[in-house]
Amino acid sequence: MEAGMKTEGEFNKLLAVSVDAIVSMDERDRIILWNPAAERMFGYSKAEASGMTVSELMPEVHRKGHIEGIRRFLKTEKPTLIGRTVEVEAKRKDGTVFPVELSLAAEKKEGSWTFFSIIRDITERKKGEAEIAAKNALLNKANSELRLLLDVSMAISHTIDMDALLKNILETITTLDLFKVERKGGIFIVDGDKMRLRSYVGHTADFVALHDGMKVGDCLCGLAARTGEIIISGDSDEDLRHTIKSDIAAHGHIILPLKSDGEVLGVLCLYTPTGAVVDEMQKSMLAAIGSLLGVAINNSRLYEKTRELSLCDPLTGLANRRLMYIELERNIAKVRRYGGPFSLIMIDIDNFKEYNDTHGHLAGDALLAEFSALLTVSTREMDMRARYGGEEFLVLLPDTDIKTAQVVAERIRRAAEQKGDVTVSLGVAAYDTGIKQGVEIVNKADDALYRAKCNGRNRVETGT
Repeated sequence: MEAGMKTEGEFNKLLAVSVDAIVSMDERDRIILWNPAAERMFGYSKAEASGMTVSELMPEVHRKGHIEGIRRFLKTEKPTLIGRTVEVEAKRKDGTVFPVELSLAAEKKEGSWTFFSIIRDITERKKGEAEIAAKNALLNKANSELRLLLDVSMAISHTIDMDALLKNILETITTLDLFKVERKGGIFIVDGDKMRLRSYVGHTADFVALHDGMKVGDCLCGLAARTGEIIISGDSDEDLRHTIKSDIAAHGHIILPLKSDGEVLGVLCLYTPTGAVVDEMQKSMLAAIGSLLGVAINNSRLYEKTRELSLCDPLTGLANRRLMYIELERNIAKVRRYGGPFSLIMIDIDNFKEYNDTHGHLAGDALLAEFSALLTVSTREMDMRARYGGEEFLVLLPDTDIKTAQVVAERIRRAAEQKGDVTVSLGVAAYDTGIKQGVEIVNKADDALYRAKCNGRNRVETGT
């Protein structure tokens, strides 16, 4: 996992440039973080906001429920809104009530909770949705596909996880008959001058390898990303703009740029039969959908960046224990529902205390950072590497059985040994149907690690 932004300066830059209000509060509902976008949105200066509670930013009718929700969470620590995106009403300094989209996260540190929120004014979006609804009414309210499209486009804007969001977009759009699209498509996310195929359906590995990483401006998708314009292509064999060829039979395309605040964040690539026609009403609807999806993607992207700031270990850049457990439970839930293997490795640097005492804490910190880099190059990009605590690390291995996990563990052990500064002991464990919670597989790996240390260190043991 790549390291997120680590310095306070970078975080302050994010706060300053964000178009969304970023607000945090303590357990007593007092505002402790208030960025410039929050000042513009609510009309309170930073100095004014510092003496306020978050409930004062709500209409009176919602305040009691907000306070009760905080108390309930502090008592049970069971979230209802945390980790979700919801639409609520907010109130400005002048008393104006307006709709916002709220994403909420929480972090417990030294026994106290801090709540983080990303707030987006969706007044204009609501106006756009109202206009779309009015057009729907003019079509005699008989177009069930259109109503379904509106409902689903709203639903996917409530999904904050990027991968789940993109998957939902594809599953939704490619199953509708409104645009006569096939059950095939992909979503590219713009990454500098490159296009990353982040999600797809109906494509082969060869197709993905051919298209992932293409440049902005290349082929139809790159052209839509560069211009920000919807591209309708009737025949891939005849369209000279279609420059990246694959073995797919002749087809048409709808290429939809996904934009937020005028910026193209990605491109939705849809397939149509050759000669398919998109009329002006459908094109207008596509533009509205592109804006809705762009807003959802931007919200997810900003949430990911903000989450990285609070979920990454500042010394190593790896995930911290809290993020590791979130991802662990997500993986356990996935394999319990869909099946497939899942393994993890727990690692301990041998004799780290003695190394620290001999070489000093700065050298010890440098060693931890160096081992984290070694861990990153020794595992796949899809694997999660986490600093579990002190000199202990965890690696989550999705879609990996126990034998393959042992091979990975041995590769890590040899790499550390060859580096020469220290050795490591490793415990490997795999999911089985008896496991109900993530902590159980962690305990199995921990037991295996204990045996590795008892059996002489610098070795790999497997949990049973």
